[in-house]
Amino acid sequence: MLIREKLSKYISFLGLLVLVIFFQIVTKGNLLTTKNVLLILNQGYAILIASFAGVFVMSTGNLDFSLGAIAGFSCVCATLAALNMNPFLSIPIALLVGVGIGLLNGFVQNVFKIPSFLTCLCTMFILTAGTQSLITGSSIMMPISMMSWDSNAVKIVFGIGYTVIMVVLFKYTRIGKQLKAIGVSPEAARQSGVNVPGMMTLAYVLTGLAGGIAGFFLMLRTGGAATTTGQTVTTDVIIAIVFGGMSIAGGASSKISAAILGALTVTILNNGMILAGYGGDAQQFVKGMLFLVIVAVSTKRGTGIVK
Repeated sequence: MLIREKLSKYISFLGLLVLVIFFQIVTKGNLLTTKNVLLILNQGYAILIASFAGVFVMSTGNLDFSLGAIAGFSCVCATLAALNMNPFLSIPIALLVGVGIGLLNGFVQNVFKIPSFLTCLCTMFILTAGTQSLITGSSIMMPISMMSWDSNAVKIVFGIGYTVIMVVLFKYTRIGKQLKAIGVSPEAARQSGVNVPGMMTLAYVLTGLAGGIAGFFLMLRTGGAATTTGQTVTTDVIIAIVFGGMSIAGGASSKISAAILGALTVTILNNGMILAGYGGDAQQFVKGMLFLVIVAVSTKRGTGIVK
């Protein structure tokens, strides 16, 4: 039992190591070239940002299915603000849109007592429709002057600061402790003095904020916004967090480190499949199967209840 417990702590890292070795062999050494490592970091940046916030919601035993749609809609709004007003307004616009949607998710769930996954699914459909309505054609481009904003130095500095804040909030403040308590038992948490509706709203606000930040950086990386922007973020984040060693059921075992390890794993999986010659359809198939396995493993047999 002791050996099994020790192995379980390192299984996520071992999985990442196996994945790296596999794709390094399959791609004939192209995975770990300097150019591709930088590409992996850029590709995984938005997933990492979203995964950190995803841990906060998942620790309560819930999932935010609207996260990808928030990133896409925020990206569109930021691009339109840069085009029609001022490039510098794209930053606050993206953040305000994300926070506003997070507040809406929390409000609807708490006031109307609608299950969180249904609330977020409805939000996802609404935002997807909004994104498609705002984009005339398949994509819109941000001003050329903003191309210089896509700086690795800026990403590194912001990424370090963002990581420190999220780690401190989850590990060293009562926010993380109370969210994990909700994941164990909402009723027990309520009886212990936890403001369950308030904490759930805060969790969704954090994912909304992360979606807005991710949308802004997606705009910089792709040069604008498209109807498909953010489409895979939600599944990437869920798979990343679970691959990082956190249960989809949340609770006391929730850990913020799952976001870092998991985001890196999913990004290498995406990048490695492309280098190996597999297209987007194959990637979606693999991630769809992984998501199915994750849900199956995390569900009690015969009850449909997530463990």
